[in-house]
Amino acid sequence: SHPGQRRCKLSMTEHNERLLLEMEMNPALLQGSHREQWEAISDLDSFFKRVYNYFDERGLRCILAGRLISLGMLAFTIALSAYLAEAVNWDGLVNECVDESTCAGVKLLRDDSFRSPSPFLVLFLLVFSVYWLWMLLHFFWDLRALLEIRSFYRHKLNIDDSELLVVSWDTVVQRVVELQATARLCIVKDQLTAHDIANRILRKENFMVALVNQKLLPIEPLPGLRLSVMTKTLEWALEVCLLDAMFDGSGFRIRPSFTQDVRGLQRRLFACGALTLLLSPFIAAFMLLFFFLKHAEEFHRRPAASAFSRDYSLHARWCMREFNELPHLFEARVLASAADASAYVRQFPTPLLTLVARFVTFIVGSLAAVLIGLSLINESVLVFYRISPDA
Repeated sequence: SHPGQRRCKLSMTEHNERLLLEMEMNPALLQGSHREQWEAISDLDSFFKRVYNYFDERGLRCILAGRLISLGMLAFTIALSAYLAEAVNWDGLVNECVDESTCAGVKLLRDDSFRSPSPFLVLFLLVFSVYWLWMLLHFFWDLRALLEIRSFYRHKLNIDDSELLVVSWDTVVQRVVELQATARLCIVKDQLTAHDIANRILRKENFMVALVNQKLLPIEPLPGLRLSVMTKTLEWALEVCLLDAMFDGSGFRIRPSFTQDVRGLQRRLFACGALTLLLSPFIAAFMLLFFFLKHAEEFHRRPAASAFSRDYSLHARWCMREFNELPHLFEARVLASAADASAYVRQFPTPLLTLVARFVTFIVGSLAAVLIGLSLINESVLVFYRISPDA
């Protein structure tokens, strides 16, 4: 053949080899010129997490409604905290309102509201206003991803949002597995299984389960004291300092230097501890008010079944958690075991705690009985009588 033709063939061969190498390095090139949106997904971990979260929260409308309600609840709690601390005329309501005539002249709000707020209130409003704005930006940032997942459910899995109310997760997984045969979501293997999908969704959670089961987390305040201090704040710190820093940019490979970077882990834990310590007064005040607002009606209606009722601790939940156990399945198992677990615990009463609780109940019940008796005799005593400071 002609030398020019041989050179042309060699250049074409080199070009094809280079193209194959680029396709291995960049899966998006496997899709050709007409790019299919859901083929050869590079980050399957985050993709399957979004697919599962979309199923768990039951579609786009429920997700948007839930997040908007969360924003509204947070904004209402922040505004109510500010008004209760700075605007309400507590001095007039408590000290000046002694009978019907004096109460009529007491203003509910102070005239000098928010003119000279306390530094604590200013910092409180600043911290939680920034947090609220971050949540709002996160809401808009996630809209595009949510719309893409809705499109995936509709056009690839043939599942509409209304069907998510009755469709099981097994059905979703089965359709994803069937889609792999045609759309090739994953290029590193020909077939996907339910185990592969669950393993990618719960990759970090599996590490947390292993750390708790192997007792590698220092969650006891004092050696030998069987008292777990694992809270949501500590769980967040472990996720940020340990699990997020463990993986590389791909999200599923452990960084080779992670196990050797002791100083880096110490710096991250110290930074999280310092940040938590600085924000703890504001978080405590906010959570106390939010806890009261959330459970006030329940305390009034069903005191025995209020937020103080027995429940699994966060540490117990991680101990019970199985590898690759999805959250909705785990919550169903916990709910099914709650009644039997409470019955089991009642077999081992704590006499000292029972005696103290009985004493407190007697004191509170006696005072309540006296007040009820006074109200039956003369209700005006409870409405208008005030204890004099000289009494």
